[in-house]
Amino acid sequence: MIEEQAQVVEIRGAQLILQAQTQSACGSCSASKGCGTSVLAKVVGRKFTRFQAENNIDAEVGDTVVVGISEDALLKGSLVMYVIPILGMLLFALAADYFFVAVMDYRDLAIAASGIMGLVFGSLMSKWYFQRQSSAQSFTPVVLRKIIEHGKL
Repeated sequence: MIEEQAQVVEIRGAQLILQAQTQSACGSCSASKGCGTSVLAKVVGRKFTRFQAENNIDAEVGDTVVVGISEDALLKGSLVMYVIPILGMLLFALAADYFFVAVMDYRDLAIAASGIMGLVFGSLMSKWYFQRQSSAQSFTPVVLRKIIEHGKL
């Protein structure tokens, strides 16, 4: 189980609206001074991600909690998010390369446009997959425990 801290910002019925700070690996990397990602993270600043989870620990607004998601769900989700669009791009570009006549004007541009269409199609397929799986418990974060209760330090 992969765990992360989040703060409760709102409660909607039995659901918590949580906010977690997006983190990069820069804090634990020894090459942070010479890395472009580190510089970019400093320029962009702190970013927050909002998501929801079931309130199974009676958390209140302002509490800091630990949420978790299984490693398998994270791996499967990453594969769907990254591999499907790239495969779509490659398949569309290869199909365009096969079907377009070699003497056609702007053939390379048409192949590139087909590749972009494949990337968009793959992204839409990924989105469709996650919308169908939205009720699946494997992709839903779980609130594991409270760390800091609102008003108590």
